[in-house]
Amino acid sequence: MLRHSPLKLALGLCITISSFVSFQSVSADELIESCNSCHNPTKKNVPVINGFSAFALETSLLAYVDDFRVARTYEGEDMKSIMKELSDADFKKIIDHYPSQTFTPIKQAFNPELAKKGKVLHDSYCSRCHTEGGSLADDDSGILAGQWKAYIIEEMNNYKNGSRIGDKKMTEVSKSLSDEHIQALAEYYASQQ
Repeated sequence: MLRHSPLKLALGLCITISSFVSFQSVSADELIESCNSCHNPTKKNVPVINGFSAFALETSLLAYVDDFRVARTYEGEDMKSIMKELSDADFKKIIDHYPSQTFTPIKQAFNPELAKKGKVLHDSYCSRCHTEGGSLADDDSGILAGQWKAYIIEEMNNYKNGSRIGDKKMTEVSKSLSDEHIQALAEYYASQQ
């Protein structure tokens, strides 16, 4: 009777599973189509990620994997679950795709008076990292200008209450802002259409 060592069986199983998993990997087009089903300007309160720098996108996505970021449920899905299911190859497809796309600001109503106050706050608190009014991807801080107001407010509050952990400066600034300040900043970013 032939006997196989547990090590050889385990190694064979790993190779078999690895081959099966890579065989099951989706095409880049299918993966991007899936991401775009939520991350597009028609989906309220979900960020548009076209045009994000590779660094900003990777940092943001890894925050879900590392439990540094809250994942709210949207249409029955949440980013933490999605990220934990992606292979390294799928993750790379996302990071390679979105920086080459054009960011299109979301058209939404905003309060012009609060937007003026928000610009002053942005210039005082945010402009060192979020340059050109939060519209430049090259600063590697994520595009804020033209995102949904409710998304900006939710994420700033997540930094403020500690449920999103990230850059120390971002957390400190968010904790120093009142709800009115956060609303004014969101109005300012929404005004950049």
